[in-house]
Amino acid sequence: MTNQRTKVNHSLWRLLGLALALRLVLALCTDGYPYDMSCFVAWGNKLAEQGPAAFYSEGYFADYPPGYLWVLGLVGLLRAALHIAYESPWTYFLLALVPSLCDCTAAALVYRMAQRGAIGERMALLLAAFTAFNPLLLYDTGVWKQIDGAFALPLLLCFLLLEQCRYLPAAVLFGVALAIKPQALLFGPVLAVCFLAGIALEKDKYRALGRCFGGAALALVPPLAAGLPFFGAVQLVPKLMEKYTGTMSGYPYASINAFNWLAALGGNWKGLADTALLGISWQQLGWGNILLVTAGLVWFAVRSAREGRFSPLLLAAYYGVGVFTLAHCMHERYMVPGVLLTLLAAARWNDIRLYAAGVGLSLTGFINLAAVYSLTGTEDEWLTSATSSTVAILTGLAETVCFVLLLFAVWDIVRHGHTLPLPERRRSAVPQVPAPQPGWTRREVGAMLALTAATAVVSFAYLGSCTAPQNPLDATDTVLTETVTLDGDTAALWVYPGVSFGGSVTITNEQHNDVFKKELNYGTCFSWTAVDLPLAAGQTLTITVRNAQLFELAFRGADGALVPVTGGGALFDEQNAVPDAISQLNSMYFDEIYHGRTGYEQLHKMPVYETTHPPLGKDFIMLGIALFGMTAFGWRCAGTLFGVLLVPLAWCFARRLTRKPWVAATAGVLLALDFMRFSQSRLATIDIYGTFFILLGAYCMLWYCQRVLTVGVNHALLPMALGGVAFGLGCASKWTGIYAGVGLAILYLGVLYLRWRQNQPGFWAEFRTAAVGGVLFYVLLPLCIYIAAYLPYWWRNPDFSLADWWQCQVSMFNYHATLQATHPFESRWYTWLLGLRPVWYYRNAYLPYGMKASIAGMAGPVICTVGLAALLGLLWRQVSGRGSRQGLCVLILYGTQLIPWMRVSRCTFLYHYFPSSVFCLAALALVLARMRNEALAKRLAAGLCAVAGVLFVVFYPALSGLPIPDWWADALQILPSFGFY
Repeated sequence: MTNQRTKVNHSLWRLLGLALALRLVLALCTDGYPYDMSCFVAWGNKLAEQGPAAFYSEGYFADYPPGYLWVLGLVGLLRAALHIAYESPWTYFLLALVPSLCDCTAAALVYRMAQRGAIGERMALLLAAFTAFNPLLLYDTGVWKQIDGAFALPLLLCFLLLEQCRYLPAAVLFGVALAIKPQALLFGPVLAVCFLAGIALEKDKYRALGRCFGGAALALVPPLAAGLPFFGAVQLVPKLMEKYTGTMSGYPYASINAFNWLAALGGNWKGLADTALLGISWQQLGWGNILLVTAGLVWFAVRSAREGRFSPLLLAAYYGVGVFTLAHCMHERYMVPGVLLTLLAAARWNDIRLYAAGVGLSLTGFINLAAVYSLTGTEDEWLTSATSSTVAILTGLAETVCFVLLLFAVWDIVRHGHTLPLPERRRSAVPQVPAPQPGWTRREVGAMLALTAATAVVSFAYLGSCTAPQNPLDATDTVLTETVTLDGDTAALWVYPGVSFGGSVTITNEQHNDVFKKELNYGTCFSWTAVDLPLAAGQTLTITVRNAQLFELAFRGADGALVPVTGGGALFDEQNAVPDAISQLNSMYFDEIYHGRTGYEQLHKMPVYETTHPPLGKDFIMLGIALFGMTAFGWRCAGTLFGVLLVPLAWCFARRLTRKPWVAATAGVLLALDFMRFSQSRLATIDIYGTFFILLGAYCMLWYCQRVLTVGVNHALLPMALGGVAFGLGCASKWTGIYAGVGLAILYLGVLYLRWRQNQPGFWAEFRTAAVGGVLFYVLLPLCIYIAAYLPYWWRNPDFSLADWWQCQVSMFNYHATLQATHPFESRWYTWLLGLRPVWYYRNAYLPYGMKASIAGMAGPVICTVGLAALLGLLWRQVSGRGSRQGLCVLILYGTQLIPWMRVSRCTFLYHYFPSSVFCLAALALVLARMRNEALAKRLAAGLCAVAGVLFVVFYPALSGLPIPDWWADALQILPSFGFY
């Protein structure tokens, strides 16, 4: 037992050390919330330089009470002594150090509390691990760099001591929290009922009454002692009262970015006097809710005291979360103490519902903080856009649901003494060998091929024209002219430019007057445009092209027919390639003007315009152009082919993951009908290639892991090598493939650990093979593939060297690191989870009245929503000690694709979620496979496929650009944040 306890203690210390290190690393590499950072640094400097007596000077903004200012003053002294600049990462390190230590102490408290109860060692360690790596606390302390960890810790200790009936030390600790932040007053009613309960339960009433008054006096000691050097003895009490009341009333809004019930009702940044519901103001609604929560506190306290189940921790968790959820004037971070108290109460009562509420509140709070932090300094800083409002409402609803779960658990414990214990499943001594894969049947192969063929038909249909002008008038770096005579009256001119680095086309008449002029730039390439240009027959026009390619011009009459001309050279030599109508079927849209153009430039050995991504995806686009010409079909067909092949790949991945062919078929069908796969694969950009190779690399790694646990590393060289190839191809397509490499590395090392635990002879020989194979196949081979992707550069310029290659990488990094561009359809990562902000790729401006045509990059509702629910289910099973290796694998692959985007501050879009979404599908497949009632699971799978099919048909026009009536187009914009028509 002693050895086991020592081992667990070592594990706890390693866990806490890693959690502390992670917070400090985050503090070093992120900037912090700018308004809080400027205040904290300025306050620390002023206190260090002028002393406490001069700190709260007239007109100086400082809304914190004196308690934590001493820590900020110490930070100011250290910065001055070490000459640390304000924007230095080490300033952020010092600001985050104390709250980080407090967070880790809170995790240790959860572990100790769990140890004292009926929770086993493994589950106690798991509870501590979730607290230590709680996403809300990591973000609050490491990224935001707030002091909530330092504020919450004395509150935790206060109610922990009250559990042990140690009233006077608890009162002192409450005073410490009060000295740090006025928000401690929110927990004042809980402290009061605890002391009153002590009087009711104590036989010696006079002693209990004295303890009550003594506790009240002791609670005032820390704020008075902290404030004395600032205000002096005479002004101490009135100045402290002014500070606390002023801070508490300084934000007269229903919700100040707190995603709670009031935000779900639309109250974010609404004035307290504004009407909320049924003529009731937000302030009245908030106070009414506070009275209800307080009445519930009193009832719970009285009932639990009578039944002998009085628990200050339980009451504090309920009240802290309840006030945050239902009260007005709440900030986003006010939930932190309530979340920690909920986790501590879960450890105290060994109740899985309390733990689930704590996990759910942690996730909603994390999204809340991330939304506010990421939009700071943007046009949407007040979260007033349709997308941000939707995020606030949905997150507020989810947070409210978590509070209801907490409320139910508290009621059940207090009323009935009933708890639902946390599971305690012992880890097997030796990792199990994976079950064998089921054999492929002819029927299954036929079904997969049929699905692939059907996907190909749907994907390639209405993709793009196979006809387009191919012979340009190339005036790059020069000026060329052509003369043309009109053989009929014209009404409009159609223009089809090619590559241009900043040129123009000008048409002049016989009197040397300009009748038409158009600038040709990066946005006009390979796209037809039309302008009204009425000209009489018989006129001779001079067309001048400067520093640009111009493939074709076409004059049209009033009836829309082509007007014949005489002359014009290369500008009028392919009139049979002029389309009947302008649309996406014959013109580039969105980022095709970068990637599709680059494919053309690489094929023709021209200088490359787009160099902000690795070239492999554009190499594939180039191959399509080489086969089918510089046509819409040519520049899109390669991506569409990869999108089709993604379907059988997903089938195989789900099959290997779950070992159930029917689940694999479900995954294939859902991906075939997925909105994002469809729209991204029909667009000549590079995301489809990166996603394909990321999933291929994940498949090979899954295959490798299963082989290692079954027959060892030496018999798993094929999937090891193929996985390295896929990883290299993914990185050479887009740098998001590198994110996938992190997940692959975790799985690669994790399966070695499991193999070591299997205690098989010859492990160290296998380890050496894995080490050599890892370097060879996951470092050197991908590097060679990545470099080889630049062969078109060398074909164009034989002098292209490794030094030039390296400069390309530096240029790419600098571009993405310093990009400041904005876009009306950009979105943050947390909006991707539910696909709240599609990307508007294209709008057809050449349709008759009453018709609309658009293309939007949307998330498939089934994979996005149901897949997210499946991921949350897998996450819950992992953090509650009931997870599986397959579930952990999917979570790792998903997380390593998504988490890096959480730190990206540049312009991002929904399609960046594409690689992550395929692992949402994997999570959905795994959940279906694990359902105990297989018949029900199959019916559910069939239902999901049917829903996906119906939605695909309904939204097909918005995914393909098919013209539809106004009423249909308007009906597709089901959320105010859509806006793609």
